[in-house]
Amino acid sequence: MDLKALTAVSPLLAGLSGQDTVFFESIAHQVELEAGEVLFDEGEAADTFYIISEGRIGLEMTSPGRRPMAIQTLGKGDLVGLSWFFPSSRWNWRARAVVGTMLAAFDADAVRRRCEAEPDLARRILEVIARETATRLHRTRIQLLDLYGRPAS
Repeated sequence: MDLKALTAVSPLLAGLSGQDTVFFESIAHQVELEAGEVLFDEGEAADTFYIISEGRIGLEMTSPGRRPMAIQTLGKGDLVGLSWFFPSSRWNWRARAVVGTMLAAFDADAVRRRCEAEPDLARRILEVIARETATRLHRTRIQLLDLYGRPAS
């Protein structure tokens, strides 16, 4: 899979060396989703991660007996799935296509093995995931404040 177009918009891919880019291309494949199609569900094994090449993915909170609640929407260049990098490697959210969406999918097990052998790659990936985690936590906080309002002083 040719990742050149995504490299310009993906912080994860932009930080790769030439050798690592070739590796990522070798373990990537394209996934296409129709609007409303679920990419992964909360609690499932996080054995793949994704970068959006076109379209939008909604991250949803699920609760038994209730409709899923959209917390964030991700777009072109965004990393879909952060849980794959950490033990227990289980998804914390449901990811659903908001519109027809194309994604580059990567074998998380292969990347974790490569990171064990190459600590510099692991550090670069961890930096991207840490930044993205902090950003998403902040966005989730804002979303929840919008939903539930601010407490009275």
